[in-house]
Parts: sequence; structure tokens; C-alpha cells
Amino acid sequence: MLRAGRGAVAALRRAAGSRGAGGQGGGQGPGLEPSLLRFLVCPLSKRPLRYDESANELVNEELGIAYPVIDGIPNMIPEAARRTQKQAEAVKETSGPAGPQQ
Repeated sequence: MLRAGRGAVAALRRAAGSRGAGGQGGGQGPGLEPSLLRFLVCPLSKRPLRYDESANELVNEELGIAYPVIDGIPNMIPEAARRTQKQAEAVKETSGPAGPQQ
């Protein structure tokens, strides 16, 4: 989600303009415009995100999820997020053996 402000609009316009009219072909495309990061927050927790350049994702460390960045545009729909390794490990630790314990 974007925090309201002229700076966010200007950064989005610069990012859109830097891709050119033709855009990019398939694949992940260009990374996230660094100036956008200060305006983007997780739609679930409303907390800042960390940009992982190697994976081209916006990461929420607190929730253990990562949003993909496709052609320089973050896909911040919660259903599009994937669990990070940290989240997967936390789920394994909290789930005990199947069935009731005696």
C-alpha cells in the first residue's frame, strides 16, 4: 500500500518512465525503484518492508512473507505473497506431533 503524498506519486511516475513505452519482455524484469521503498508498507501489518534484490521481493520479516516484484511493480496482494524460510521454520516448530498427546 502507498502512503499518501506527492513524493510517492512522483516516484511512481519516475519508475514508470524509466521502463520506457515498450516495457520489458517476460521474466522478472527490472527491480524495484529504490525511492519507492520508503512509501511501501505491508498491506497486512502496515509495517515497512525490506527489499531483497537477489530474489526481487519485498520481505516482511515480522510475518515471514515476501511479495514478488514483477517488471518493477510490487505485487502486494496478500494471496500473491509466499512464505519465507523463517515463516516455514516457525510453523514447523509450533506444530507438534499429529494426534493428542497422552
